[in-house]
Amino acid sequence: MASLELQKITKTFGKKIALEDVSFKCKEGEMFCLLGASGAGKSTTINIISGIIPPDSGKILIGEKDFSGAFPQDRNIATAFENYALYPHMTVRENLLFPLNSPVRKKESSKAEKEERVKNVAEMLGIAELLERLPQELSGGQKQRVALGRTLVRRPNIFLLDEPISHLDAKLRHRMRSELKRIQKEFGITTLYSTPDQLEALSMADTIAVIKEGKIQQIGTPDDVYYKPCNIYVAQFLGDPPMNLFAVDYQGSYAIVDCDSPYKLPISEKDQKMLNEKMGSCQLIIGVRPRDIKFVNPDDPKALIKGVIKIVETLGQTTIVNVQVESESIKVKTYTETVPAVGSVVGMMYDLDNFYYFDRNTSLLIQ
Repeated sequence: MASLELQKITKTFGKKIALEDVSFKCKEGEMFCLLGASGAGKSTTINIISGIIPPDSGKILIGEKDFSGAFPQDRNIATAFENYALYPHMTVRENLLFPLNSPVRKKESSKAEKEERVKNVAEMLGIAELLERLPQELSGGQKQRVALGRTLVRRPNIFLLDEPISHLDAKLRHRMRSELKRIQKEFGITTLYSTPDQLEALSMADTIAVIKEGKIQQIGTPDDVYYKPCNIYVAQFLGDPPMNLFAVDYQGSYAIVDCDSPYKLPISEKDQKMLNEKMGSCQLIIGVRPRDIKFVNPDDPKALIKGVIKIVETLGQTTIVNVQVESESIKVKTYTETVPAVGSVVGMMYDLDNFYYFDRNTSLLIQ
């Protein structure tokens, strides 16, 4: 077990900047999630840490020691890739045993100990009955479980998991989130987990680093990045559905929403004081999470705006409702039993104490 630190890692492919001054530290024994959309630089970061590709500049510290130029086999890191990377001529059992039988590790444990590890990991991942099959006889989800298992049989200093459960079905993915968290805590192994799924990151991570186009946007606990997003990108990336954003002209006690038919949003006294101190009268972006909007009668004095129900997405106990207001589409998350009918006119009341304010020029949170 060891800490992992990246210091100003930069990597380019031709004219394309894949990573730019990427710096973060995974504390010893923690689950650290690298969260970002496809193409953000997550896999490149994993490949650089594991030693598959070298960085153009910067350092990789494992347990305070610089491993930037070390060979992959000398880093004592176990990696699970999204693309499986299984040996096609080996059975599932042989694939799982392979890391334990490599030249640098084959003497670390007995044959019985290796077989016991394989058995335990296979049972945990639900692939015990597949041990004698070849990869070509497996489904995509089964292959991914084997690839993950090949990592888990190891006892390395660091786990690198690159979208390891993305191809599993929803039920198994839900179970594996809990299992991976349990395993990581039980073994106490420092784990860097990359994912485009904000739910995985929020539910599993001790620390989250949000990355966009090769640049780290924010690092913090799940509560930090969800409740205190540093900019508009992070605010919209975390949250299902994403945060509603309104371009406004702040006038002091209220803001004028910039749309086809401008309307006023009242600003709480606490937020007025903060905005007056930080910004004064200016153009802002106000963010409102869908759960902080409530439906009321369109004639209710508390209704800040009226709209028409266009789309209803029922998710069991909760429902996501798309409301059309002039040219704007506003998302509301509410209890299923209270959802108005499609086509009906509704009023909407916003929770003024849960507004987020962003500088329209910089996209940064004002707090």
